[in-house]
Amino acid sequence: MSDEAVPIVATVAEVVESWNVPAEAVVAARIRNNILVAIERGYDDPQLVADLAVGPLVMALGQLEVELADARRRIANLERGCAEQERTPESDDGQ
Repeated sequence: MSDEAVPIVATVAEVVESWNVPAEAVVAARIRNNILVAIERGYDDPQLVADLAVGPLVMALGQLEVELADARRRIANLERGCAEQERTPESDDGQ
């Protein structure tokens, strides 16, 4: 026997199944599952799988960018509101 290691060749489906998607990542899980369905239907060319993944990933990334920008605006507004409250002395009507 040879001392050379035998390379382990994973199928495209095994590679996709190995993607560690957090349970809370609903969109990522949907993308992964849709790719697995496509593979089951015979679309198992690695380049095609990559193409199938890129479109949804770009859309998800775009949505994340929009939501992050919105969250930053809301945080900035909250910080301004807190700063204004700190500058404004509480009214003391002597009661």
